[in-house]
Amino acid sequence: MSEQSKNQMIYLVSLDVLRRLAERGVDRKILDRLNKRNAEKTNCAVIEIA
Repeated sequence: MSEQSKNQMIYLVSLDVLRRLAERGVDRKILDRLNKRNAEKTNCAVIEIA
């Protein structure tokens, strides 16, 4: 498995966690900031939490 594929999987799992937190009412600004940082660290394009 390539490093980029591994990073994409990590990012998508973290995105799922953030989406679940959003459903529970966690502040959206915090989640958006975490999502952006995760994307930067894993070198992935940002996907909206929506």
